[in-house]
Amino acid sequence: MGHLLAATTYGNSHVGGGFIAASIIWFLIYYLGTALGMYGAFAKAGSYGHPKWAAFVPLYRFIIMLRVAGRPRVWGWFLLLYLLGAIPLVGLLASIGLLIVSIFVLNDISKSFGHGTGFTVGLVLLPFIFWLILWLGPSTYRGPAGPEGGGLPGGGYGAGYAPEPGYPPPPPGYPPQGGYPPPTQAPPPPMPGYPPPPPRDAPPPPGQMPPLQ
Repeated sequence: MGHLLAATTYGNSHVGGGFIAASIIWFLIYYLGTALGMYGAFAKAGSYGHPKWAAFVPLYRFIIMLRVAGRPRVWGWFLLLYLLGAIPLVGLLASIGLLIVSIFVLNDISKSFGHGTGFTVGLVLLPFIFWLILWLGPSTYRGPAGPEGGGLPGGGYGAGYAPEPGYPPPPPGYPPQGGYPPPTQAPPPPMPGYPPPPPRDAPPPPGQMPPLQ
């Protein structure tokens, strides 16, 4: 009986140890993939993503995300919802509220890099993959898309992105383009078959009375 209990205990501890090891490996993949992807995306965002190392600090990187997304910095107070996680019912509501806020921020980040709603879903569900795509993919930062950066009307490309450059000036040496000259009107040709009218002061033909003044 003792051998059976020992074998059962050993088996349970072996399974529990494997589960803990798998959990640690999964956590490292999740954390490092997300942090490295954020680091590269913050680097692409330039001054908006400074400092880049904040990607490795769980709470501080949320503040940098707000700046990259174009959301007000006061949204950082939502991080206090973490403190309510220990309360059974209030903690659940706080977690849902923090998730909603994070979705708004991630959606603005997705737009800031030229992506749409589908990419936002990826950032929410698989952040350790889609942050790496933002870093290693061809995505470029186009400016904060949130309200602090101008916003995007209709959810498409617009005011939140950097303005397109205008046409370059003409190279030196070319004369400036002037307007078209006004059209010139030629006098109408005389009607065929009729002699031109005599001058006003011309003498009348022979045998004809002079015109009355």
